[in-house]
Amino acid sequence: MKLRYYAITDKGNFRSHNEDSFLAIETIVCGQTHGELDSVQELDTESVAALFALADGLGGHEAGEIASRVALEKLSWMERAIRPIEELPSTGWKNLLRKINNEVNSYGESIHKPKMGTTLVGCLLGKRKSWVFNVGDSRLYHLDKDGLKKVTVDHNISEELGIGHGRNLLTSCIGGGSKSMEADIFDLTGKLSAGDYLLICSDGLTEVLNIDQMEKILRDSHDLRETCRHLSEEANIRLTRDNHTVLIIQIEAV
Repeated sequence: MKLRYYAITDKGNFRSHNEDSFLAIETIVCGQTHGELDSVQELDTESVAALFALADGLGGHEAGEIASRVALEKLSWMERAIRPIEELPSTGWKNLLRKINNEVNSYGESIHKPKMGTTLVGCLLGKRKSWVFNVGDSRLYHLDKDGLKKVTVDHNISEELGIGHGRNLLTSCIGGGSKSMEADIFDLTGKLSAGDYLLICSDGLTEVLNIDQMEKILRDSHDLRETCRHLSEEANIRLTRDNHTVLIIQIEAV
């Protein structure tokens, strides 16, 4: 599978600092007022699996930016230690995420920030298998010829009870002092085609842009860097009250 990808993160208009972090292959960007990859990158998964992830440190909890960074560092380390990681079954992925949860909790206790926590969402695109993983309410979307669809399920009161409020009340996260983390794993193997896009984003984007608006921007733009910047600018124009991160993967060939 041949890919192109780009990512951007921004603290937004109202927050004093950025608790979002992202991982693109082996590059981690965290804690920056505004951060982007240097350029649009290309990769062929015939040679190496592609790991992408986003972590949104929990606002209102201590050290959210540390939690998001540690979660991505642990994920990146495990991807290098467990190869080929794409061959893990879904139960193996859940165990991996539980291990990250324990590591974040242990680190939080060691720095006297026992409640620090983060969301974690991402995908592993390999030669034979492709996976999506999710804990919390950050999202992954898939754009194909039929439209933009949300792959992940939000772990919050609003989605789990089907009510219009409670979007900020998470039912699962990485860390936060809890050992009872719940994770979702989705198998994307065979579901991606040339011309498809994957969009990974934090709720600072989705609280101000709906799925139709995001799809229009994805379809109308032809440069990944400009598409990421357009989505980020729209979030700020629409006065998102949170940090926001946008990571876009374009499937060039399968």
